[in-house]
Amino acid sequence: MALVTRLQAANKQDATNDITRNLSSLQFESALTDEEKCLIGMRTRNHAISVTQCALITSAVDIFSRARDAKLRQMNPGKQRSTQILQDESERDTLIVGIIGCGRLGSQIAHCLLTYGQLHPSKLQISTRRPETLEYLQHKGVECYFNNERLVSSAHVVIFCVLPSQMPGVCEDIKDYISSSTIMMCAFSSLTLRRLRQMLGSSNVIQPKLHWKEDVTNIDYNYSLNVNMALESRDTVLSTCPIGVDKEELVVSTDERVAESIVLAIINMCSESGLTCSQTLSVIHAAVFGETHKKPLTCDRLTVKDFGLRESDCDIKKSFPFYDLVEAHEKGTPLLKTMTSNVSIQEAFVKKYTSLFEDYLHKRAYGQLP
Repeated sequence: MALVTRLQAANKQDATNDITRNLSSLQFESALTDEEKCLIGMRTRNHAISVTQCALITSAVDIFSRARDAKLRQMNPGKQRSTQILQDESERDTLIVGIIGCGRLGSQIAHCLLTYGQLHPSKLQISTRRPETLEYLQHKGVECYFNNERLVSSAHVVIFCVLPSQMPGVCEDIKDYISSSTIMMCAFSSLTLRRLRQMLGSSNVIQPKLHWKEDVTNIDYNYSLNVNMALESRDTVLSTCPIGVDKEELVVSTDERVAESIVLAIINMCSESGLTCSQTLSVIHAAVFGETHKKPLTCDRLTVKDFGLRESDCDIKKSFPFYDLVEAHEKGTPLLKTMTSNVSIQEAFVKKYTSLFEDYLHKRAYGQLP
């Protein structure tokens, strides 16, 4: 402790005696032209976009994983699926996630899934043109190869991290291997959802739409942190949540329709397996809002009316209709109105959204990580 105190004092003295400290002529911006200085804000925006995409996709994958667990419990109520029965996570019938393309964003997403999402490495597959460059991920146990068809055939959730210009070729390779239950997430917005649906031959596509401010000079934002470190801040994680947050002063904000798309994708997952409306709502309450037998829901419960359906139309054996996520995103559904107007539902969504990252930090602090 004494050594740390002396070092801190020395650093403070050095900083005080450094006459070049904060000298404007030595700053990075001093060498830029006036035209180039107009682009400085892009550093902040690009960093915020990466952080938001990573947080969104990590949280969505965790929700889909919990939904799959809850769905299987509904299908097999007599069987208790727990880590007490299956100690090795790699042996559990859990969600398999695939990433196509592993450049900078793909690598960041993979790290966040393994870290904050606590996804078992054996449940993550990556298809990229140069799998040999991902030795650090392979060492963790992630399967890396170059075979898009194989990845799409085996993954429950597919995340596209390729360049938009490469997407037509990728879609041509995989479209015959896409299952109706496969959830696809595109981490770019230069292609419209309608175009993606046309190329993929599937409407089960989620595109995390983002909004950003053109002028960010007056917003305090630290773009020097890497994505993993940035997400250690609860405020940063909170800023990426699609609903229930004040977006006025955010550099980048998430379109609220993303929350709707996540819920509708869970409905499609359950309808594909033949679950009834009642069973599906139980899955949604468990996966999206964190309800358990020991922890009942504190927010208002969703009903079929929130989806624009009449209770008389949903008998005990009937499932939800299969939703076209592209149409729902463009036109909206009654669910969007409920999720954006009901405060208790928003609070429950935010709490579940942020708990994923807080859980990791708690386990790390107390040495409970595997």
